[in-house]
Amino acid sequence: MKIGVILDKEITRDQRVLNEIKVLENHGHEIHVLCPDLLNIGLSGTIGKTKITRFKMSNRQREILFGIVNRFPLYNWIWQKQIRRFIKNTGVEALHTHDLYMAKPVYTGSREYRLPITLDLHENFPAAIQSYTWATTFPKSLLVVPKRWEKLEKRYLEYADNIVVLCHSFQEELKQKYPSLARKRFVIYPNVPDTEELLKHDTAPETVAKQDFIMFYFGAIGVRRGLITCFKALKELAPKYPDIKLLLIGPIDKGDKEVFKTYMNDPQIKEQIIYHKWKDLSEFPVFARQSAIGLSPLIKNPQHDSGIANKVYQYMLFETPVLVSDCTPQLELIEETGGGMVFRNEDVGDLTEKIIYLYQHPEERKRMGENGKKAVLEKYNSVVAGNTLNTIY
Repeated sequence: MKIGVILDKEITRDQRVLNEIKVLENHGHEIHVLCPDLLNIGLSGTIGKTKITRFKMSNRQREILFGIVNRFPLYNWIWQKQIRRFIKNTGVEALHTHDLYMAKPVYTGSREYRLPITLDLHENFPAAIQSYTWATTFPKSLLVVPKRWEKLEKRYLEYADNIVVLCHSFQEELKQKYPSLARKRFVIYPNVPDTEELLKHDTAPETVAKQDFIMFYFGAIGVRRGLITCFKALKELAPKYPDIKLLLIGPIDKGDKEVFKTYMNDPQIKEQIIYHKWKDLSEFPVFARQSAIGLSPLIKNPQHDSGIANKVYQYMLFETPVLVSDCTPQLELIEETGGGMVFRNEDVGDLTEKIIYLYQHPEERKRMGENGKKAVLEKYNSVVAGNTLNTIY
C-alpha cells in the first residue's frame, strides 16, 4: 500500500516516526512523508526508500501559528492546503498522522479523497499541554487556551479510523472516557527501539570516567519530567557519596531554564553534575554502558500515564538497570521484566534510598541489566511491535 505520513515536525528528528516508517517499508509498503521545512533542508528529498515532501515554514512560524491555533486556525488552514496538494501529487491510499492536534487538518484536508486515517498518539496531549510552562503562563495562556484541548479531544479522535497508542492502559482509558470509540480500531505501538540500528553503534570510545557511579538521564529536560527530585536526592547523597554523578543529556525546556540553572550551579552538587545539551543517538550506547543506572523520574500525571519514554527501553537494551517513578506504564514494565526499580514520584527520600540500594548492590544491578536486555530483545523492539502496527494496513 502507498501510505502518506503527515508530521508537523522535521522527520529526521523524530526517531519514533522513523522507526515506524522502517517497519512499514519492511512489510512492503511505499511511504511518502509530508512535513514542514523547519530546518531549511530543502523542499523535497529521500531517506532511503522514503520520499519526503516539505513545504516552507520556519520553526518560529510553527511555534506561533500552532500556539494560537485555538484562537486563529491559520495553522490548520495551511496544513489543509498542503495535504490536498500532497495527496494529489503522490496518489497515497491512506494517511498516517502523528499527534492529536493534527487530526482535524488531516481529516478536513483529505475529506474529498475519503482516505482512511490513522492517528498516532505520541502522548496524552490535552494533559501534556497543560503541563507546559510556555502554554500555561499568562499572557500566553490566553492565546493558547490549553484547557480547550480537553473539549476537542473526543471530536479529534472521532476523525480517525485507526488510533495508535503507547500502552494498553491508555487505550482502555480512552475507551472508557469515550464509549463511542469502541468501534475504532486501536493498535498499541510503544516507544520501542530499533535494536538492530542502535546495536550498530555499540563500539564508541569511552567518554565518561568508569570509576564514578553515573546516574544517566537522556532526553528533553524539564520540571515536569521529575528532575528536580533528582537534584534534591543528589544533595542528600553528595556529602557521603561524592562519586555519585548525575549525567544529563538533552535540551532544557525554555520556561524552566532559570530553575535548572539554579540547581546546576548549586555549590553543593555542581561538581557532581555532567551536562550536555545534545548528543546524537549514535553516541547513546557508550554513555549507557558506562552508567550505573538509567533514570526516568517522571512526575505521575495523566500525560505520563499514557506511555513509556523511549529512553527506558534504550537503557534496558544496553544492560543499564533503570530507576523509574511509579507512573503506571513504567511500574508495570519493571514488575514484568525485573529490569530495575521503582520509586514514588517526587519522593526525595524514597529516590535516595533506592539509589543507595543500587549503589551498594552491584550484583543486583547486573541481574537487572540482564533482565532488561532480554526483555527488549525478545519483546520490546520495533520488529515485534511492528508486526502489530502493520495489521492496520
